Amino acid sequence: MSLAFGALLPWLSGPREYAALRRAERLPLPALQRLQAERLARLLVHARDDVPYYREILPDADTIAADPLATLLSLPILDKDTIRREGERLCAQRPRPGLRRNTSGGSTGEPATFYQDTAYRRWGRATKALFDGWTGYRPGQPKAVLWAASRDLTAPRGTRRLAERLKNRTLLNAYRMDPETMDAHLEQLRAAPPSQLQIYAESGHELARHALRRGVRVPGIGSVLSSAGTLFPDMRETIEKAFDAPVFNRYGSREVGDIACECEHHRGLHVNPLTQYLEILDDDGRPTPPGTPGRVVVTSLTNYSMPLLRYAIGDLASWSGEACDCGREWPLLEGVWGRVTDHIRGTSGAVVFGGWLRQLLYPEDWIGQYQWVQHAEDHIRLRLIPIDRAPQGERERRLQARLEPEIREQLGAGTRLDIDRVNAIPPSPSGKHLHVISELQESRR
Repeated sequence: MSLAFGALLPWLSGPREYAALRRAERLPLPALQRLQAERLARLLVHARDDVPYYREILPDADTIAADPLATLLSLPILDKDTIRREGERLCAQRPRPGLRRNTSGGSTGEPATFYQDTAYRRWGRATKALFDGWTGYRPGQPKAVLWAASRDLTAPRGTRRLAERLKNRTLLNAYRMDPETMDAHLEQLRAAPPSQLQIYAESGHELARHALRRGVRVPGIGSVLSSAGTLFPDMRETIEKAFDAPVFNRYGSREVGDIACECEHHRGLHVNPLTQYLEILDDDGRPTPPGTPGRVVVTSLTNYSMPLLRYAIGDLASWSGEACDCGREWPLLEGVWGRVTDHIRGTSGAVVFGGWLRQLLYPEDWIGQYQWVQHAEDHIRLRLIPIDRAPQGERERRLQARLEPEIREQLGAGTRLDIDRVNAIPPSPSGKHLHVISELQESRR
């Protein structure tokens, strides 16, 4: 039953949308740009006619049609504070069928509310089906999902089990990542290796590290699809080693759905041009050149009930300067470097990617879970959980003596480092096990 049902999923999800995406894979760049401009123009005219907030700032339909991209780029950046302040004025007065309320994850602050309709969700499901295909997964094959968003796990137990059986999917709860729970997850994966293992990046990395420490092999997994977190190169290497499967990086959000994904060549993440228009901007609002990280600003091309035009999603990414060997001429991201709030700001003015802090711990194989927290520009705390029960003391002192000079050199001579051994590191409100958190208000702007 699951295979038969799963084989129909791309069509149940949206046959026209899925077919349109498959055609777009083969289009040359000029044709893609024309198609995207047409979709953008329709959205902008709709926003001008039916959304109070945009009615006040968008020009007439003829101006939009003459140059939809220039019209879009003339708009102010939309942030979560504006969404909370403007509320209903950002929603269409005549919403499309199937309107539902959704919220951002709220990992770093108060979540914002969004409204999405059936057409938006059909494009989203078609995009997931397309990206799944890039990983080698075929509808109906077994899938395991190491996930933690509470809203995805709170359906009535019987209803959820039936839905997962129909999809041939197994849910592994990533909220609890203690050794006993991870042992159970590994045993379940060994007993029934899935064609695809979908993971939160940080949680999947923790599970992979645990498997390697235990010496547990999990053969038979077809591919690993990482999302909902930053996948750094060393994390990819660890996950591939533990599960003996290729890792594919997918990027998206609750607000706009899936944005980009790696294909089988792993040369970067292809941005879906039919569902998103993506900008990467520096602190002055100028486009960044390839290879230079900047703030991600996204326009969703499929949500007519609450258009998000030039929405600052809170992430950092960079464009690739190369073409992918797969032949798809979709915009290509070099990488996604995490949330703006996942970066550390020093008293010296330096801004350090969270990955640098993670690398500092590579030699410390006695550390299990950990989390860096920046309380102030001159104060950083490392919370850690050892893999054993050795007494606290000497290892922590050696770690402090090694880390302090490196941190002060990067962030400022007066930077204070605290190291705390803890019993548990709770996940964020959205269920992610974050390795780096900045509490600085400046980093949230």
